[in-house]
Amino acid sequence: MGIQQLVFILLTIVVFYFAFRQFKAVYQNIFLGKLEDIDGDTAQRWKNTFLVAFGQKKMFKNWIPAIFHLFIYVAFLFTQIELIEILIDGFSGRHRFFAPYLGSLYTLIINFIEVLSLLALVATFVFLYRRNLLKVPRLVKSELNGWPKLDANIILMAEIVLVIGIFTMNGADKVLQQLGVEHYPDTGPLAVSSWLGPVFFGGLEVSTLAVLERVGWWLHILVVFGFILYLPYSKHLHIFLAFPNVY
Repeated sequence: MGIQQLVFILLTIVVFYFAFRQFKAVYQNIFLGKLEDIDGDTAQRWKNTFLVAFGQKKMFKNWIPAIFHLFIYVAFLFTQIELIEILIDGFSGRHRFFAPYLGSLYTLIINFIEVLSLLALVATFVFLYRRNLLKVPRLVKSELNGWPKLDANIILMAEIVLVIGIFTMNGADKVLQQLGVEHYPDTGPLAVSSWLGPVFFGGLEVSTLAVLERVGWWLHILVVFGFILYLPYSKHLHIFLAFPNVY
C-alpha cells in the first residue's frame, strides 16, 4: 500500500466520521418535533417529489436563472459517477478503474461530465455576477446579508475549484495517455480535455504531468470532502432534505 493510498483511506475515514456526527445532530434536531401520520394520495406525493425535489420544477418560474441552475444541478448529479470511480481508485490504488471495463461507454460518460462541468462553470460565474455585481433585487434583501450571502458565495467558489480540479486531472491525464505512459488507460477523445490538456500541459515533462494529474485528482476529492463536512451548516442541505420534505 502506497503513502497516497494510505493518506486517502485515513482521510476518508476521518471525514465520514465527522460527517456522520454532524448529520446525526441534524437528524436528532428534526426528530425533536412530534411525529405526524402522513396520509393522502401516495402516487401524487411521489409525483410531486419527482417534479419538485428531483426535477426542480419551482425554479422554472424564472427561465434565465433556472437554466443556469439546471446546468449546476445536472452536473452535480452526473459527477457523482466520476466520484464513485475516484473513491474506488483511492481505496484500491488503481487509476480510472472503470475505463478498461466500460470502453466506449466510459468515453461517453466522461464526455458528458466534461460538457456539464463546463456549463456549470459558466453558470457559476453568472450566479456570482448576479449576486455580487448585478445585485438582483431578490438577492440583496437585508435578511440575506451576512451568512446567507457568504454561504452562497462559498458554494459558488468551491464549484469553480472543483471544475478546475476536474479539468486539470483530465487534461494532464490526456497528455500522459498521448505520450503512451503506462498506468494511464486510454479514455478515448474527450470533449474538453483532448484540446485543453495539450494547450495548457503540452510539452511538460512526464513527472510534472503526473504531479498535475494528482493535484487535479486531490482538488476534486478535497472539495467534495469539504462540501460533505460543510453541508450541515449550509442552506444547500435542502438539496437532500427537499425529497422527504416535499413528499
